[in-house]
Amino acid sequence: MKNLVVLIICLAMQSFGYAQIIENVDDISPFYEEFSAIKKGDQWAFINRKGIKVIDFRDDLVCCKYETGIISDTYPVFSEGMCLIRKLIEGVYHYGYIDKNGNEIIAPQYINASNFKDGYAVVITVEKEIVGFNKVLGKNVVSNTLKEYIIDTSGKTIKLLDNARNYIKSKDKTPPFFYSKFIAPHLIAVKTTDEKKWNIYEF
Repeated sequence: MKNLVVLIICLAMQSFGYAQIIENVDDISPFYEEFSAIKKGDQWAFINRKGIKVIDFRDDLVCCKYETGIISDTYPVFSEGMCLIRKLIEGVYHYGYIDKNGNEIIAPQYINASNFKDGYAVVITVEKEIVGFNKVLGKNVVSNTLKEYIIDTSGKTIKLLDNARNYIKSKDKTPPFFYSKFIAPHLIAVKTTDEKKWNIYEF
């Protein structure tokens, strides 16, 4: 009899929408591309519209800033089926992408990367060039240059952007700022290296 009473109560709770699926989360994002990000501690996971966890909690998902009315918040999202991840390599965060199954599609290799839009993303790499040799220190003199590229969802380079500039590693691991932005499908605005003007390119 007791078991029957418990069963009836459980069924009643479900019929009135009181079935508890996930407990004690610290934050919940709006739904993007059928997924919502949920946070516990320093880790994020993704659930679908049925409340089923489709990607387990992990600490490499990248949070982006979003405006919802007058509220500003940060959380990871899927954009065109891809979500940004990051990995600390030699003291610098490198960025890549996973798919909706949590599989790594593009390995973390860029020191900054945007979400995909209309099939493309902007990424930043560091290119090292030996420009001399310091006899006193017995070391090569290396120049580090930031370069921005447009890539497609396979990671293929579509276009090198004309805004190369010197790179100085941030002490707080903050990624370098983008000097470009998509303004329409196949149109990108690129800030000049003196940060005073913009050029517009078709790709």
